[in-house]
Amino acid sequence: MASNKKLLVVEDSPLFRVSMSNFLKTHYAFEIEEFNSVRELTEFLKKTDPEEILLIILDQYLPDGTGLEAISSYMEEHENYKLPFILVSASVDKETVTRAFKQGAKDVITKPVNYEKLKERLDNIIAPEYMVKEKKSIMDYYSQIMNEVKRARRGDYNLSITMAGIFQKTDFKSIHKESFYRQIIDLEKKYPDELQKTMRETDTIVSLSPSEYLFILPFTDKKGTEVIVKKISTIFDQLVSEEERKNLVMVTGTSTYPDDGDSLDKLIAKIEEDFKKQSVQQAENSNASHGTSPDAAGNKPEKPGSS
Repeated sequence: MASNKKLLVVEDSPLFRVSMSNFLKTHYAFEIEEFNSVRELTEFLKKTDPEEILLIILDQYLPDGTGLEAISSYMEEHENYKLPFILVSASVDKETVTRAFKQGAKDVITKPVNYEKLKERLDNIIAPEYMVKEKKSIMDYYSQIMNEVKRARRGDYNLSITMAGIFQKTDFKSIHKESFYRQIIDLEKKYPDELQKTMRETDTIVSLSPSEYLFILPFTDKKGTEVIVKKISTIFDQLVSEEERKNLVMVTGTSTYPDDGDSLDKLIAKIEEDFKKQSVQQAENSNASHGTSPDAAGNKPEKPGSS
């Protein structure tokens, strides 16, 4: 097996990105690279041999552009090589599907992703030598949310789910991917510990990465969620100096059962909608302040209202 083969996951929602990566690690044996913006993907492609890329799974709507625009831009510079990719989106119209397959897409899938069906499709794309026969699933946090929703439904009480991510303002990279985050603060150790001190015993904090966190909060309504979000921001401000925060931004997404939905998929969709709105706004603010174009092709990104 070629050890240098890479599969790229491009998605700005930490929850979806990590769940997808965990699914892939469970069933396949190859190196996985994670990205959450067009710019980040583009920079990686510039310095990477295309022969090393086994497949790209990318979201259509990203903070600084669209997945298809990123692929199109690359194809213009590399006419003799087509990137193998699967496009993902919560809403896919006929025009998008047509464009995707013209660009060489292996498939187009919609959110929420049915992982059993996705595996069937990937098994037809990925060579057998990359497949793992048996491996324990590590998507426990996703199952945990589902179980908490079931408990809330049975007990007839509110449940809040909140996601928070800390990013660089300039290019919206998740800072856990950069070595310099440890120069700012060891977030992986200090931030969750400080947060846990302010939480109740029934609350759970799941670390998706050293700079991305998921909060599962039983018996918490919308007003309680607002309090939690303020705590998340306040503790970040206390741990990171004002000077260092100039280069960082915190983005949060929240959903409350049953107000925002009565199923896991609806709750996750609401979180991702919040997260994406804030990330797009931050990217637009950053582009405006730096006088740069919003996407790889020099066009304004489509509004991801339903991605």
